[in-house]
Parts: sequence; C-alpha cells; structure tokens
Amino acid sequence: MKKLVVLAAIALAACNTKQETNQPYTEERATVSTEPVKTYAFTGADSAQFKVQLFEQKKSLNYEVKFSYKDASSEKIITLPNMGMMPKPELKKGANDLSCIIGFYDADSVFMEYRLVNVENGLLGYKHLKEYQVEAPKK
Repeated sequence: MKKLVVLAAIALAACNTKQETNQPYTEERATVSTEPVKTYAFTGADSAQFKVQLFEQKKSLNYEVKFSYKDASSEKIITLPNMGMMPKPELKKGANDLSCIIGFYDADSVFMEYRLVNVENGLLGYKHLKEYQVEAPKK
C-alpha cells in the first residue's frame, strides 16, 4: 500500500510540473532582481563556506558572478551567448564539493559548461572552460 501511495504522489507531481518554454530574447530586462537567480554553496568540516551566486544585470545576457571561500571573495561579469532566447543560467557541482560549473541551457535544454569556480590548494580560482559562438544556419 505504501508503494502505491508513493507512486501516486510521484505521478501527481509529474503532472503538475510546467514545461519551461524558451522566452523570446529581449536586450534588457524590465526589472532586475536583487536576489541571486542561482546559488551553489558548500560548508566543509572546518566550517569554511564555498559559495557561488549569479545575479541579474540590466542587459539580459549579463550576470554578475559572486564567489567566496573563507576570507577570499571576488566577482566577475559574464556574458552568455545570444541564442535568440532569454538565457537560462545554471550552477552545477563540479568534480568535487569545492568546485562549481557555471553554465546555461541551450534551446534543446542541454547544459553547456561555461566557467569554473573552484578551490585548489586552499586558493579560490576562476577559469574559462569553453567559449560559444552562435552562427546563422548554412544555406
């Protein structure tokens, strides 16, 4: 009986999820949220926190990345490629708990790796992983 209730709850949850559609691209956001749109955080055994946050900017392709570990912190502005739709940024855990991959979803909802924030030998780092260029279809 418990299995049936769990399966019913999963089926109802699946029916209630909205499929996120690709919103048409606009050059600027009408409103810019002051809250982070995405956050990745990990607190280690030594209570040191590793945190990466993405914040919207006025231009729709731009995001401010704020990242910190222990007493070190930094920020960068990244620009996602214009794919003709509003960007869908994402933060995912990297190779370990002290690494975070900054990326975005393309039109087919495939995650595209873009930047890496990590801690290596106790030092906070930021690396470019990949660059993307959107081209017009060939005729």
